[in-house]
Amino acid sequence: MIQEVQSQWNEMPEKDIALICSKYKISRPTARRYIQMPAEKIQGMDRPRKSKHSAGRRGNAYVNIIYKMMRDGHADDTIYFYLRHTGIKDPSTTIWFYLSCISQNNFPGRKKIHSMKMLEDCYPDDVTVIKRDEILKYILTKNPKSKRNKTVEEHINLIKEHYPAVRWTEDVFQTFHSALMEKEPSKIDDFLEKYTDSSLKGFCECIKKDIAPVKNAISLEVSSGFVEGNNNKFKLIKRIVYGRAKLVNLSKKCFLAFMPKMKGFELSKLI
Repeated sequence: MIQEVQSQWNEMPEKDIALICSKYKISRPTARRYIQMPAEKIQGMDRPRKSKHSAGRRGNAYVNIIYKMMRDGHADDTIYFYLRHTGIKDPSTTIWFYLSCISQNNFPGRKKIHSMKMLEDCYPDDVTVIKRDEILKYILTKNPKSKRNKTVEEHINLIKEHYPAVRWTEDVFQTFHSALMEKEPSKIDDFLEKYTDSSLKGFCECIKKDIAPVKNAISLEVSSGFVEGNNNKFKLIKRIVYGRAKLVNLSKKCFLAFMPKMKGFELSKLI
């Protein structure tokens, strides 16, 4: 806009600053500053300086971009996604505030897009979006009867090629799962030897401390999983209803509801 003001001023046969102020909706001091501004300073405005006074006004970094793109005829949604592409991480409400103000003050007749229509970033039709939890669920699913994500299945080889961590995670899970389910205790030793020096070092050290019970659980047909599961449910219910009370206190709390009706009841006996 500054260059336009200077060009308009130079083309005027009779210099009238009031016409400049009226056309561009700016004050006289601003118009004079724009007219007298050298070209080097105008070009430097594309690279705003960081200072303690403007540190909190992050919109200054892309106000000129918004104005120039509006002047070139770009729509609001194009400008918004371009700013996101360049790395602007300000809240959507902040960006749309600048878009609205600059459009209203500099381009009154310009068609605008309301910010409520752009609450969520959208992707082009030829872009496939796969979330991390979907990939994790796919590579950790062992039950053949479980329904698997078709989109992940189509792209899993390409994902493994570009993200080696996915392939590594799958290999670790497959190795550990086979060591537990194939009833071969020796495989757990191979697992510990292979991954002790990896990021699973803490997990492997914990298994080594209880290696005998772990191998017994792998080799024996009888499992205490059902009993332990029900014990955990009982402990959870007890904790929810009565808090973290020991069994002696728990029994006293349970009998307390009935003991007042008994003969010779004394509350001091419960203390």
